[in-house]
Amino acid sequence: RATVDFSVGPKPISAFAYHARTLNDKRRDFRLLIADPNRPGHGIANPVIWLNTPVVTEAQTATTIVYSLTIANPMDGWEGFYIQVNFPGADGTVLELTTETQIVPDTYPTNDCSGDSCYGTLV
Repeated sequence: RATVDFSVGPKPISAFAYHARTLNDKRRDFRLLIADPNRPGHGIANPVIWLNTPVVTEAQTATTIVYSLTIANPMDGWEGFYIQVNFPGADGTVLELTTETQIVPDTYPTNDCSGDSCYGTLV
């Protein structure tokens, strides 16, 4: 669950969320591009699609607004989500701010590693 509380400062003009689910329980990977296994040095689209979803207005007064979003743990894989809020900007522009991406469940597909036997490959 994510909650954004605007009890101090300017209030946003809109708020909504994005969420996406991994394709399986092997990769906790939400990147737009991934390495092409057949062409080193090239990328291919990662078919994880970010979808727009509404947030809940939990409370609102003249000086406070609280938004929330609840995402259930998926049966397999991971669900990532974040909230975006928009503020009026200068000269008719819009300032877009987001929370950090939260991922549920808060687990990884591999065990922790440490010591000399722990190494990896950057791709």
